[in-house]
Amino acid sequence: MMLLDKLQDKVLEVSECFPWYKGLIGGETTDYKLQNLPLMTAEILETHYYTVSADPSLAVYRTSGTSSGRRKAIFYSEEDEKHYVDIKTKLFGELIAGSGCTRAMADMGTGHAAATALTIFERLGLEKSAIPFELPVEQHIERIQAFKPDLLYTMPSILDHIVYASDNPRALGIRKIILVGEIATPEWQRNMARLFGLDPRDITDTYGSIEIGTIAYYSHDLGRYIFADGIYAEGIGTQELGGELRPLGTDESILVLTSSVRKMLPAVRFVTYDVIRDFRPVMVGGVMKQSFGSIVKRVGRELKHGEKISLYDIEQVVYRHLEDAIVRVQVRNNALTVSVKSKSADHTILPVIRDEIRDCIPEIGMMIRGHLLKEIEVILAAGDEPLESGQVKNKKLYYQQQKDRAGINLSGGILAAIGNTPLIRLGNLFRNSRFEVYAKMELLNPGGSAKDRPALRMIQEAWKAGEIGPGTSIIESSSGNMAISLAMICKYLGMRFISVVDPRTTGTNLQILKALDAKIDVVAEPDPDTGEFLPARLKRVQQLLAELPGSCWLNQYGNPNNYLSHYHTTMKEIVTALDRIDYLFCSVSTCGTIRGLAEYARDHGLKTRIVAVDAEGSAIFGGNKSRRRFPGLGAGIVPPFCRTELIDRVVHVSDSEIVAGCRALAQNESVLAGASSGGIIAAVKHMEQEIAPGSVCGVIVHDKGERYLDTVYSDSWVQNQFGHSER
Repeated sequence: MMLLDKLQDKVLEVSECFPWYKGLIGGETTDYKLQNLPLMTAEILETHYYTVSADPSLAVYRTSGTSSGRRKAIFYSEEDEKHYVDIKTKLFGELIAGSGCTRAMADMGTGHAAATALTIFERLGLEKSAIPFELPVEQHIERIQAFKPDLLYTMPSILDHIVYASDNPRALGIRKIILVGEIATPEWQRNMARLFGLDPRDITDTYGSIEIGTIAYYSHDLGRYIFADGIYAEGIGTQELGGELRPLGTDESILVLTSSVRKMLPAVRFVTYDVIRDFRPVMVGGVMKQSFGSIVKRVGRELKHGEKISLYDIEQVVYRHLEDAIVRVQVRNNALTVSVKSKSADHTILPVIRDEIRDCIPEIGMMIRGHLLKEIEVILAAGDEPLESGQVKNKKLYYQQQKDRAGINLSGGILAAIGNTPLIRLGNLFRNSRFEVYAKMELLNPGGSAKDRPALRMIQEAWKAGEIGPGTSIIESSSGNMAISLAMICKYLGMRFISVVDPRTTGTNLQILKALDAKIDVVAEPDPDTGEFLPARLKRVQQLLAELPGSCWLNQYGNPNNYLSHYHTTMKEIVTALDRIDYLFCSVSTCGTIRGLAEYARDHGLKTRIVAVDAEGSAIFGGNKSRRRFPGLGAGIVPPFCRTELIDRVVHVSDSEIVAGCRALAQNESVLAGASSGGIIAAVKHMEQEIAPGSVCGVIVHDKGERYLDTVYSDSWVQNQFGHSER
């Protein structure tokens, strides 16, 4: 167990390796209590770690994707690799002590565990071999028969296939099995022991992750999982993560880990998203160690209500009746299908299994009765019927898109007009300047703003992942432009859209939303604790998600597809059109646009100086919060996408300067643009003396001015607000 009195050293180490972590903990801090440190969530890691470039001297392991669709990159230093191998070698040595094992085989596929397995075997003095997982299962058996391993290191799903394809698993002569990678329930392990002619103690389940390394192992003496050296664990509830996650069952918690040995990962309060039961300390060899009873499921965004699906409980039911079964649990369009392949089963057992699953997981029964989940279907697969297409290595729980989505073009019709907006020179407004200014005309997107790009990408990726489809209710908190973009796209794709807005949303925007059949939900009062509307809107989003089955929150504030849309399209278009760009001015609110532009510039070695344009009264860059008249510029919080290290300069503009900038753009360039564009013009004027002669500047003209006719372009409104007219 990691000593908490060393926590300060760990936090300082993480801050040194990852400077952005200082921003999460508030810079210099003397409060090093674990519970006061931020949770290292998937959203934070996707923003700062999984998808960023790193020192080329580090080892990089890539795993399946982030929610953005980009593969995760996990970095290991030489020291990390040494600790990983040391811990695993020590554990494996203890597990096979006295067994007489001399030959070991790894049958587990790619990844960190597979890459290091042979090194561990060699250090233990074992003859070693490995099987490529992409081979047909028959060749797995042939290689096992040829090498005759005493120890087999593999995954439960691979062992399932080996057992099913083998006439006599006992004849393989395996004496010890160490498992990794997937849930292995006690019932499944007992069945495997019988099939291989082993004592149940000869099969040991280990638990780890590519991020942390070895986490825990199953102790047959205690009937529990014991945490490995260098790990300190916590169990938290779903309420601490927020979002769409439902409360957990009695004695269940989400596992959070801090590693004292992992260096090239910010391994302080790392959220695994694995749900464990019976988390408590136990005495092991006279030493108190942390432990848990079982891993039951994962929580996350893969499937609405998916956090209720416990693979652990489902497998326990199946293996009570069918010891040789291979089980795959599929969720498609909120329907749960349990596919079983077994040589000993007949169809009479299927209703029994179905009823026991429903009874042993009360949440599933409640979801069925509440029409949130269709009735469970238990299917007996034929002997030659694959449970899932692919190689031997398969997930045991997987989610499938609806086949009726395949015919829908996610880039057709009006959606084909999104992006590739023109870039024009503002030659009149900056006629007497020593530099050139070019405007990226995002207001010419079909939805009237730059928000069309992230709205489309968020929907496309969620659609591809099977999270949404025809008939889904999309819910989003938006001050206007994102709402309009989502309303347009949802209407085209046959989905319902609910926009949670506040009183600052313009009347014009509300009329556009109604014209696109959006439902408008108005939050009339700000959050009482902060005085801001955003927390109140987000709270209302959560209420609607709970009230509306089949609804989905895309979460523009934390969805990496927000900024990735600008990374992959907007900045690429600007760079293609201009030979060079010395300064790029971008307004900030969610910080999605500027994040995508700045990351592209950094990753492609551009010397572009990124200028963030923020409103006075915004808290994004540490200013004092005060009234802001215009939505879409500034924020009352620091958005998750904000990366200050990517920004070279911040310019704050007043509301009156925003109005003056908008009107100057209209009068000099005949461009009727929204409030944030006026702020950008004002920011360029602020920096006019700083910008080197001959420089090329780019500005993002974010949205249309027609939406501000009753504010920015209304003389009476300006007179009322500022006591003067801008004409």
